Amino acid sequence: MPSGPRRSRGADVLVGLGALVVFVAYVWVLTKATPVVVTAFSFASDNKPELYAAFLALLVGLPGLLWTLPRAFRAPPPAVVPSVRSRRQLRERNRSFLRTDVLGLAFLLLAQVPLPAPWGPAGKAATIANITKSPEIVELSAQFATYSLGVFAVGVGAAVIVKVYGHAAAYRVIGIILAVGAPVVAWFLVMRTL
Repeated sequence: MPSGPRRSRGADVLVGLGALVVFVAYVWVLTKATPVVVTAFSFASDNKPELYAAFLALLVGLPGLLWTLPRAFRAPPPAVVPSVRSRRQLRERNRSFLRTDVLGLAFLLLAQVPLPAPWGPAGKAATIANITKSPEIVELSAQFATYSLGVFAVGVGAAVIVKVYGHAAAYRVIGIILAVGAPVVAWFLVMRTL
């Protein structure tokens, strides 16, 4: 009969392989999803550039929010760590942010779907133009692709600030402001240039 650690290692390998298969399948779906996402945003915004840009800002800002907010709203660790008396207390103490971090990564990849890449926008811009029939939306999508890099970087920075300085309420507030404010600022800058 296999021992506990060996069985646990085998289970970890299976989980890792399963996660890899799911990740590859998700990336493959995303390569086909541009017309679907652009059509959905176009329909929901009624092809109004301000609304379309707001949907893009929300999508681009979601990863940073998912990385930052769960950490910011978690109570800071106590100065004296109490002894664990139940499984529930152990789970609460060892609670990780894996679920929201993975969701944030998934939304980071999803955010690339309706945005033309800054280094080679022609193909995706043509798809957006064919669906929306709006030169303004093509232009704001291209600009959002550039600003999105900054929004993602600010989201990661906000999560790091909250993680490192989670014991200080002021830094948690700064992290929340950064994660929420970055996509709003990107939306405002895009709207000003149109």
